[in-house]
Amino acid sequence: MKYISHLDLQRTCIRALRRASVPVALSQGFNPQPRLVFAAPLAVGIEGRNEYFDLFLTSFWDGTLLKQVLQEQLPAGLEIKATLPVDLHAGPLSALVEAALYVALFPVFPEEYAHILTDILEAEEFIVLRAGKNKGREVDIRPFIYNLETKKGSDTTRLFMLLATGSRGGARPEEVLAKFPGETKTVKVYRENIFIQNGEALITPGGEALQEYLERLRKS
Repeated sequence: MKYISHLDLQRTCIRALRRASVPVALSQGFNPQPRLVFAAPLAVGIEGRNEYFDLFLTSFWDGTLLKQVLQEQLPAGLEIKATLPVDLHAGPLSALVEAALYVALFPVFPEEYAHILTDILEAEEFIVLRAGKNKGREVDIRPFIYNLETKKGSDTTRLFMLLATGSRGGARPEEVLAKFPGETKTVKVYRENIFIQNGEALITPGGEALQEYLERLRKS
């Protein structure tokens, strides 16, 4: 499922809603579209453990029923974990996303990699080259790297990467992993969750604070 593009994933959900006879609201204009908007589209090849989308309906549906009928129409690999009611006057979730937590699984994590992590966090800048329409452009992604930490397990080492994302700019997990020598392209990477701003703190769209979330992951 991680190799499905964002547009194909969106079409899959819309078709599932249609088959389930869910009364999805349509946008205005000459080409009305179902009002289903993902909070933060995933890059192809990266699995998402907790993804979110805003869904507008023309009439109220019980959340438990909506979850059940939609799940019945989705292919294996797509799981509806929960439905949450949202105030119609609240801003779109896609505009509220501030950060994303990615996890990279390393079968081997030598001491050299630990030094690389320290160097990244202590650096004043981290310049990467990104492709543009005409030519590449240099971007300093250091301000978008909020935290990097590891947790060693019995057979793998998990690298937690808390990176800025959203309309104001961000960093990509592959840009961080490019700093590590060796076959890091074979390292499994997934997005664990996304976070929105709540005053001075970051929380999941479901309301769990970042530090509590991280602590639970460290213990798992």
